Amino acid sequence: MSAKKVIIVTNIPNPYRIPLFNEVHAQLLQKGIELKVLFGSENYSRRKFRLNLAECSFTYGFLDSSKYNFGDVEKTYFSYKGLLKALATEKADAIVMSGFSIGTTRLFLQSFIKKVNYIIWSGSVQQKGRNDSFLRRLQRRLISARATSFIAYGSLAKSYLEGLGADSKKIHVAINTVDTAFFSFETNSLRKVLPDGALKRFTYVGYLSARKNVLRLLELIYELSRERKDFVLDLIGDGEDKPNLEKFVQKHGLSEFVQFHGFKQKSELPAFFARSSGFLFQTDFDIWGLVLNEAMAAGLPCISSPNAGATSDLIKDGENGFVVDFKDKERAKEKIRWVLDHPEQAKIMGQKAKEFIEKEASVRVSARGFVNSILQGLS
Repeated sequence: MSAKKVIIVTNIPNPYRIPLFNEVHAQLLQKGIELKVLFGSENYSRRKFRLNLAECSFTYGFLDSSKYNFGDVEKTYFSYKGLLKALATEKADAIVMSGFSIGTTRLFLQSFIKKVNYIIWSGSVQQKGRNDSFLRRLQRRLISARATSFIAYGSLAKSYLEGLGADSKKIHVAINTVDTAFFSFETNSLRKVLPDGALKRFTYVGYLSARKNVLRLLELIYELSRERKDFVLDLIGDGEDKPNLEKFVQKHGLSEFVQFHGFKQKSELPAFFARSSGFLFQTDFDIWGLVLNEAMAAGLPCISSPNAGATSDLIKDGENGFVVDFKDKERAKEKIRWVLDHPEQAKIMGQKAKEFIEKEASVRVSARGFVNSILQGLS
């Protein structure tokens, strides 16, 4: 009897997914199941990371997807052109499809013509202050109704799927994560050799867009700069909002307190984490926020916004980090001061964050969620 075959379909290869797919491949192989990953495209304009596809231990291929933005540079849509033809050639027993994409809709429609065993891998969450349109929710309900099982990024994504009518018994959480072992090991190695600086450093990593609203963080830094001079913020990332942030720093005389470093590759981040006293994660909305996984794996005490989906699953408030809505300026400043004034306790908090990630949010743990969903889909 030939081995079962599973296809994962997603947008592009990137540095944080390859370790996960390698682990999913390894765990499926132990159960006699083959894995192939089909990427919608090799890349798109906003992504600046460098990639070595030789790191892929799994088989992969590319579709000839068209890409669309519809005026929003943060949202790229893929056509997944050639998907059905590729799946017919591969003769997969199950297909893991990324989100409620055009590709997922293609599988949904195909399922009325022939049996299609598709699994929805979703990070969608209910955004505060935004109500999905009736048609959007109806489409997602219909697509969900014909799926065999589900993979959710975390608890909020699971709740969202349940709200669409998905059976909770068919939803498996595969915690959205990165190669946490890399950030843990590399940061710890650098921390041992880098000298302590005269100033305490905080770190922010992310795409600089209006949705992230990093200006709110800079406003806090300005207020703190008027009462103390013992810290600096390393701001890592690029985006369309960067010129506005630079103007704010210049206007308010914050050049001593805020340093812009631009986009950095995965391999460059541990050097920033190693000299950092804490991670500041302000966002007005993030479905997840993998930078939080990275910072916690690096052993940093994190002050994280509840507007990031990752926060509710990863941060135990007051134990391995702080949950802070940065709109509450006084509380945000209080927690930043605490990190500055209690360095030993902050290090203990960072260690607890690292231990939590190792236990609950490693690539191995996430891959187990994938495999459990796939096994249910194949049964």
